[in-house]
Amino acid sequence: MKTPYQNIGIIGSGNMGGQLGRLFSKAGYNVMFSSRHPEKLKSLISDLPNANVGNVEQTIEFADIVLLAINYATLSEVTDQLKDKNKVIIDLTNPFYWAENKTLAKVNLSGKSAGEHLQSKLPNSKIIKAFSSHYSASLQKGHRDYPIAVFYTTDEEDLKELAETVIADIGFAPVYYGRLNRSKDIELYGKFSNKIMTKEEALLQLA
Repeated sequence: MKTPYQNIGIIGSGNMGGQLGRLFSKAGYNVMFSSRHPEKLKSLISDLPNANVGNVEQTIEFADIVLLAINYATLSEVTDQLKDKNKVIIDLTNPFYWAENKTLAKVNLSGKSAGEHLQSKLPNSKIIKAFSSHYSASLQKGHRDYPIAVFYTTDEEDLKELAETVIADIGFAPVYYGRLNRSKDIELYGKFSNKIMTKEEALLQLA
């Protein structure tokens, strides 16, 4: 672990946020999981060495890096709490919601990726888009003989080293895919949606 960004705040402690938070804790990061009812997350951290729970406000204040893994229907609520903050955010969100017919419907972002949209909502923050198209089962460290490739995007050149470090620290192989305007390919139902590849295979896709 080579980064001074030691505190990871998880906003959205479901399957994805919960699994990644556990990996960060076991990799030596300090992790806070958020919930409207923090007491309900005690079982999640019972075997973790560097983890705690809090509400969203406490988690934002704690975090050097915010991992955003929320349902898109609650995005505005969370961005309202983040809008005046200067945070590094790893964005897992996907612009879909459950329609009344119980199918996933896409949110109209006027052609933008979810990563671009989040950056426009939070101009004071720096966004890393990663893990959006993976299922939680594919994030279980140690279940394969090789590190799974994880594509990421960011508009911040100075964030690339940080992104590569935190992704590698929890057992994956980071692959830079470009700026946030390319994020659709690495979001849900994009070109690389839940495609399990080695880093070498992923790099071949970019060649």
